[in-house]
Amino acid sequence: MNIMVRDTRPLADPVGPRITLPENGSSLAPMYPARSIRNVLLVDDEAEICQLLSSLLRRTGAQCVFAHTLAQGRAALQAGAYDAVFVDVNLPDGLGYELFPEVKSSTPEARCIAISAMDSERERALEAGADLFISKPFNRDIVFDSIRALGFQTTTP
Repeated sequence: MNIMVRDTRPLADPVGPRITLPENGSSLAPMYPARSIRNVLLVDDEAEICQLLSSLLRRTGAQCVFAHTLAQGRAALQAGAYDAVFVDVNLPDGLGYELFPEVKSSTPEARCIAISAMDSERERALEAGADLFISKPFNRDIVFDSIRALGFQTTTP
């Protein structure tokens, strides 16, 4: 499975690990309380990736906004609040994970998902504030497992 999740709980949290990576290849365990995913920002310079993610996320009832550059992503963040933000790491005008601190300061409960074809970006994206990293190429199951791991309810398998 091509998913890595950042755990930001304080060390003294008595609840235990927020995520369990299954040994048998089944779904990830949720690491946040369940809630609906309503508004999603998709930041990727490849329009096809935005379209693919949007078509999957709309099945959960989410409304998606597209941005194809870092500047467009920043403008979209100022124009609205999002439950989740999917960000490609390499954008034409900068590194996508530069958005994560802005997302967290404007909407602290929002979840940031870094996506990249370069698995070597995983550590840097998580250190920069991504809650989860998905490597390209990805499929429907990876996307749904990811949003469930972040505590979002889905009505699709």
